[in-house]
Parts: sequence; C-alpha cells; structure tokens
Amino acid sequence: MTKIITIIVVMYMISVEELFGVKANIDQQKFLKVISRNGVSDILFSLQRGPQRFSQLMFETKLNPGILDRHLKALLDFNLIYKNSETYELTDTGKRLILILQQLFRVLK
Repeated sequence: MTKIITIIVVMYMISVEELFGVKANIDQQKFLKVISRNGVSDILFSLQRGPQRFSQLMFETKLNPGILDRHLKALLDFNLIYKNSETYELTDTGKRLILILQQLFRVLK
C-alpha cells in the first residue's frame, strides 16, 4: 500500500496538468490530496473487507483517533464512504476507487 501512496503523492506533486495534459479543478486537486494522505488507503482497503466501526478501523489502521476522524470526514465528503448508525462502509464510488488502486498496484509489480 505504501507504493500506491507514493505514486499518488508523486502524482499530486507533479501537477495534474503536467501528468495528464489537462488542468485539474480545485475539487480534483483536493481529492488527490485526500487520497494521498498517509493511512487513507489503509482505511479504504479495511472497509473493502466489510463495514467497520471507528474502533475497528483505528485498530486495523493503527491511526490515532484524531487523524482517523479527519480522514473519515474527508472520505465522507467525497462520497467514498458512508456511515450508518454504527459502522462505516464503502460507497459504489469508493468500491470503484479500490479497483483503480488495485490496478495501480498491478502496474507496480
């Protein structure tokens, strides 16, 4: 997972315009910044296994509560996850992002 984070961070550092030939809008830039944060991919891959409570995510990802809360709020804002009464789950958009991240992993092998 650290390889994918490195790729995303590098993609963020290299402007999207340089990388893809198109100018990213503010929302796209914010999205890249969020998914490049340390621990965000760990959260997504943990949720891929099924719905989880905050404490389960904290245990699995080894993130402190403040960082985990900030990441979860950002993922909620981008509609990558949703929260029902007690657990967090991936949305369809989040599931599609997982597939993209897995494809990027395969490229790195």
